[in-house]
Amino acid sequence: MAAMLQTLRDDVRYAVRLLRRSPGFAGATILTLALSIGANAAIYSAVQGVLISPLPYPQPDRLVRLFEEAPATPHFPMAPADFRDYRTELQTFDGLAAYLRADLQLGDAARPEHLRGMQVSAGFFRLLGYLPLFGREFELDDELPGRTEVVVLSHGLWMRRFDGDASIIGRSVRFSGRTFRVVGVLPADFQHIGGTYRTYGHGEAIDVWSVLPVPREERPSLRFSHYFNVVGRIRSGVSRGEMEQDLKRTGVSVAKRYPNPNSPWSPSAVPLKQEIVGTAESTLLVLAGAAAAVLLLACVNVAGLLLGRASSRSREIGVRAALGATRWRLARQMLVESVVLAAAGGVIGIGLAYGAIAALTRFGPSDLPRLQAIAIDGHVLGSAVAVIVFCAMAFGFAPAWRLARAGVSDALRDGGRSVAGDSHQRTRRLLVAAEVALAFVLIVSSGLLLRSFIGMMNADPGFEPGRAITVSVDLPTARYDTPASTAFYQRAADRVRALPGVAEVAFSSDLPWTGYDENTGFSIVGRQFPPGDGPEARYHFITHGYTRATGTPVVAGRDFSPGDGPGAPLVVVINESAARKYWKSADAAVGARMNVWGSERTVAGVIGDVRDMPWHDRAVPALYFPQPQRWSPQPMFLIARTQVDPSAVVESIRGAFREIDAELPLASVRPLDSVASAAIATRRLTLWLVAIFGFTAVVLAVVGVYGVIAQAVAQRTHEFGIRQALGATRGDILRLVMVSGAAMTIAGLASGLALAAASTRLLGSLLYGVAPFDPVTFAAVAGILAVASAGAVYLPAYRATRVSAAVALRDA
Repeated sequence: MAAMLQTLRDDVRYAVRLLRRSPGFAGATILTLALSIGANAAIYSAVQGVLISPLPYPQPDRLVRLFEEAPATPHFPMAPADFRDYRTELQTFDGLAAYLRADLQLGDAARPEHLRGMQVSAGFFRLLGYLPLFGREFELDDELPGRTEVVVLSHGLWMRRFDGDASIIGRSVRFSGRTFRVVGVLPADFQHIGGTYRTYGHGEAIDVWSVLPVPREERPSLRFSHYFNVVGRIRSGVSRGEMEQDLKRTGVSVAKRYPNPNSPWSPSAVPLKQEIVGTAESTLLVLAGAAAAVLLLACVNVAGLLLGRASSRSREIGVRAALGATRWRLARQMLVESVVLAAAGGVIGIGLAYGAIAALTRFGPSDLPRLQAIAIDGHVLGSAVAVIVFCAMAFGFAPAWRLARAGVSDALRDGGRSVAGDSHQRTRRLLVAAEVALAFVLIVSSGLLLRSFIGMMNADPGFEPGRAITVSVDLPTARYDTPASTAFYQRAADRVRALPGVAEVAFSSDLPWTGYDENTGFSIVGRQFPPGDGPEARYHFITHGYTRATGTPVVAGRDFSPGDGPGAPLVVVINESAARKYWKSADAAVGARMNVWGSERTVAGVIGDVRDMPWHDRAVPALYFPQPQRWSPQPMFLIARTQVDPSAVVESIRGAFREIDAELPLASVRPLDSVASAAIATRRLTLWLVAIFGFTAVVLAVVGVYGVIAQAVAQRTHEFGIRQALGATRGDILRLVMVSGAAMTIAGLASGLALAAASTRLLGSLLYGVAPFDPVTFAAVAGILAVASAGAVYLPAYRATRVSAAVALRDA
């Protein structure tokens, strides 16, 4: 054993000495491997953190998200009364809990703070498998009217604003002008489960948890309005089929007791992890595939380089064989050199991966789920070691096998030409064709994403993101009823509008491209629709000046004016999609009457469409209500259109609000273009990463083509001399070499076309306005690679034409 270890140490030292003698070769090879191994380690850490690692709750596989669905509205939040009945009647669940976003304010005039809050039903924390660090969680009695003024504090808020005082339990605190009693403090490791409607994302910090009242009475509105996010824990031993049967049976029972012919709702369940991961799975799989392709391409490229380098070492190998070295001993030395290269590249690559993950967790897109779970851990390091071993074997086996098979006489004769002969060249040509194929797949993928991204950016967003600032304002209902809120918004808008550099101001219930999803049905006066197929639309609350503040055009009719107040005739503004769908044109819609929420309103105007998200194909119908006439208490967003840099007016806006209400904190102060940019952050990141992988693939493929042709030209110098002596022209020599390179490229492109046609289907959910098999993109990429390969072939081909027949024959 000791002798074996000593021999291995000698092989490593010898490999290091050889690589030090060829710093250019060693540096290029190690850098290539470092980039590819680092990319794979970073992407795998994201896949591990987001897709593979379990959720941070006990027995997370038993947790599901529950929804209600109807034929026209699948995957919908749950109605409060339905939740109450399902919580009581479902037999296959240990429990159900509902939750909803409900921010609060810590109204300290000296240091006001906006608190990220959630309302949750009784048993929410226990259902997820957590108990408060101190105190208790919410019980059923806390949901009763008059008993809901209790809160559970997050560990962070408890430490930050209450100095970690354990005696806080039972004390009264003031939030949003109301008095709450603290009943518990959560442990530091508790993570919010996230959701799709009026909630924060999974793992985002929540400051304070209050009680979500679950109504005990029966009212039609409690089954008509759907706004509860619901999570459930399946009983141990219950199968998926048994749970689904229980949901179906209970749903039918509730529907019979409370029939709703317009919307026959039924409950459904989705595994919690599947709901959290969402579309990120396809994004990460695309990136993982691209990174793996680059790694494989790097291994192929390095194998080609080592095969080329092997021909220059043939005499050395022959001498060692003549002195008694066995084939296994020679092959082992070559493999050790490969391991040294792979290990050096792997160490640097892991360092690069650490930096990439640190940057991703700090600056990554906020809509990437489980971002906080991404880290370089033992699993990732283990996979990196496996990748290093794979690389060493992948690119080290071919040259080791070739040199070990060479006979002593062959290796010593003519510099070992047989070692790098026809079989050697065929192997390298196959490797290069594989490089071209992989490069084709990656460039096609990046081309599709680029065309999609450009199409998405060139599409009219419906608003102007530049030169506008946004601020979230959440008025505490204890101090602001609806009339007081209306007066506040009017006063605040007037004060901000008067600031230097501000052109227009408005308040809105939402911002473009933030996933807002509030829907309602309505009727059109004088028209009838089939049952269950009546008009539906998103609804928004805005103040006058909204279209100018956001840059949304007025298509027909008029915008809201200061005169559209509480005592004025009821009006509504609709978007172009609603006008086209229900009135055929914008002009026809103006002046129409509709009935919504029990009141008739006149369509005062039609404004431009704004899609829910930038990658959606079209906007859905939408209604805009003037806030002074109709509003439900909720956070609102100030939107200020500026004539200067938006950041220059932020402090002035803060000062204006302090003058009106010093206890009111402002949250989420962001330029509107930052809001828009955040909406496309994940797609932009995916595009850049795939584009970087694609560029790397092209470089490696071109280097591979050049290396094979250059070596072939060097080995065929004698042949070219004979051809010239027999009358071949330089054009003949040039054509001969170019045809040889073209054969490799065409074989690679043909293989790449088949691979890309199959693999680009994974991109379907990430594309906008372009098909996965887009002929223009495929043809353009094939042309780019063909030109790049031709350029790589031309230089050695040109050198071949400069070979002197006399010199070639004399040196042969």
